[in-house]
Amino acid sequence: MPRIAVRGRLVRPRAGINHVLAYGQSLSSGWDGWPPLSLTPEPGLLMLGGSVRPGAESGPDWQPVGDARFQPLAATLQDPASGRLLDPATPGLLGQMMGETPLETALAEWRHRAAMPGEMQLLASSCGVGARTIEALAEGATPPLFNRLATCTSLARGIATARGLAYQPCALLFLQGEHNSLGLAGGTADRATYLAHLLRLHDTVQARFGGRDGPIALFLHQSGGDYASDSQAIAQAQLDAALLVPSIYLAAPVYPLPARGGHLDPNGYRWLGAQFAKVMHRVLTLGADFKPLHPVRSFVCGTQVNVDFHVPQPPLVFGRPFGGRERIAVPDRGFAVRDVDGAVPLRGVEINGPSSLRITLARPPRGAATLHYAGQSHHGGRGALHDSDPARARARFAALPDCPADDLAGRPYPLANWCVAFNRPLD
Repeated sequence: MPRIAVRGRLVRPRAGINHVLAYGQSLSSGWDGWPPLSLTPEPGLLMLGGSVRPGAESGPDWQPVGDARFQPLAATLQDPASGRLLDPATPGLLGQMMGETPLETALAEWRHRAAMPGEMQLLASSCGVGARTIEALAEGATPPLFNRLATCTSLARGIATARGLAYQPCALLFLQGEHNSLGLAGGTADRATYLAHLLRLHDTVQARFGGRDGPIALFLHQSGGDYASDSQAIAQAQLDAALLVPSIYLAAPVYPLPARGGHLDPNGYRWLGAQFAKVMHRVLTLGADFKPLHPVRSFVCGTQVNVDFHVPQPPLVFGRPFGGRERIAVPDRGFAVRDVDGAVPLRGVEINGPSSLRITLARPPRGAATLHYAGQSHHGGRGALHDSDPARARARFAALPDCPADDLAGRPYPLANWCVAFNRPLD
């Protein structure tokens, strides 16, 4: 498939109000992100109304919680059924309340890294709807959920104009793929079809919200973990989009992060937000490119499989991702090889260079063989490979009763780039 042409440079945060939007399904709106952690507002960071989310979790129009005015950005705890804000310190198990989202930390970390001047403000809004396929989120779907983006930006533009401030959407965080990965609610689980939907959404966003200077950047997560499949079709399509389109960036997979019932927990959302910020700063502040840690060549010779990777910050390292609420050791580092007879037993997985890996098989593969990483059946959608990026977030891991992570508690979130999930044929 040819690369899609984009219009010149990306939109940069140069307006008085620079709007960062989140769209997608539940991860975009912080389901199970309780208790919210980012409660202290910082200068230059805003939300529209009393929360980054609207009052109605799934309505086609984005209407703010409370008054339609810019307020200091802070995480909130919100009941998805009523839209009502709750005390962040509400005790006990809170079910699937909406809390911390990636936006609060993404904007705080990005603003700090970029050293943005005081007159340049960042506005955060979440327009996502839980449990929706990419088809349901597309323009023209019924109900018209894409209209949430249009009404939110229109409202924000009107408020900014009334205050004499220039306004521009400057980035969209698109967090979707879980429903399609498992083929839920009639959504496609086909790699090529999902990629076509994702590129169509990208083009629609550019037509509706892109600026005169160029397109606005789309930043993706890669779905996985509890929502991984063995085919990795949707995860592969997300990587395809980032390698194909210059204005789409795959910031990070979600499988290494602490999770709760298929969603992330508040540390997971903040950690993911910091990863988004790191990539947003690289792309939108420094004007540099970013590609995630991913394989670029793989071949088999007898019982040896050699894999070369694009590594943002060499050398490669093995680590321990979270499996739910605690960190785990992943069998075979998350790798598997399959041939015409099924799974090929592995004898070892070792790093043999700054950007290369060697896998030793128990027998030579027969016929066409494929290399799998972070698949569902044997590895729970998780793997152990990341790079050596020394970056750290300002935000720190918060010890929670159900996820103390004592070795991380109180420390800045480490921002290594974890390898994206993939399936690829072996040469």
